[in-house]
Amino acid sequence: QMGGIPTNIHGQVVTQDASNQSVVVNGLYAVGECSCVSVHGANRLGTNSLLDLIVFGRAAGNHIVAAHPERQHAHQPLPQESVDFSLDRVNKLETRTKGEKTQVVGNEIRNAMQQHCGVFRTVASLEEGVRKIDELAGKVDNIAFQDKSKVFNTARIEALEIDNLVEAAQATIVSAAARHESRGAHTVDDYANSVEFPNGRNDKVWMKHSLWYSEGNRLDYKPVVTKPLTVDTFKPKPRTF
Repeated sequence: QMGGIPTNIHGQVVTQDASNQSVVVNGLYAVGECSCVSVHGANRLGTNSLLDLIVFGRAAGNHIVAAHPERQHAHQPLPQESVDFSLDRVNKLETRTKGEKTQVVGNEIRNAMQQHCGVFRTVASLEEGVRKIDELAGKVDNIAFQDKSKVFNTARIEALEIDNLVEAAQATIVSAAARHESRGAHTVDDYANSVEFPNGRNDKVWMKHSLWYSEGNRLDYKPVVTKPLTVDTFKPKPRTF
C-alpha cells in the first residue's frame, strides 16, 4: 500500500475536523504498512516498509511511555451501537445459509483489480473497474458458508476477510479513478507528459492526500503537510530509476 491509516510522526491515528486540522484519536496508534505517516510521498520506495516499522514503531512506543494516553481520560463504557455493529456483522454470516461463495467473490475482486487497477492504467479502465468493484461489494454483502462450527473455522475467517478486502479494493480504485493525473505509482496513460501535465502530474490541483470513507463510499481530501519540511525544500520530481 502507498497509503493507509493517517497518523502523525508519533504513530497516533489522526482524523481531521471541518477546517482540515488534524485531530488525534487518543490511545489509538498505527505503524508499518497499515499506516500512512506521509513521509514517502506518492512514490514509496521498495523495502521501506521494514524501515518505516522500525522508526515509527519506536516513535510510537516512546510516545506511549512518555504521554501515558490511558491516563488522559477516565474509563468510558463501549457504546452499545459499536457492540451491535460488530455483532451484527458476524450474525449475518451465521444466520445466512444461501448466497455467494467466498472464494468465487474473492477471485472476482482480485481479477477486477488486476485488470483495471494494475501497473498500466487508463481513465476508461479505472472507471470500468470502479463499476465492477461496486457490483462485487454487493455480492460480498451476500456471502454465505455452510460450516458453522466454532473452533478453527477458516470458512468464517475467510468470509470476514473478504469483507475487509473489498473495502481495500474500493479505497484503492475509487481514489485512483478520481485522481486526474499521474503521480508516483499511479501512472495513467491519458495523462502523459505535456504542458498541462509536466511529468504527468498536476501539482496545482492534486498536491493533496486522498481520503476514502466506507460510509457512503465517498472521497475527501486533505492538503499535503508543509511544515516543518516544505515541498519547496524537497520538490516533487519525475519518477525515474
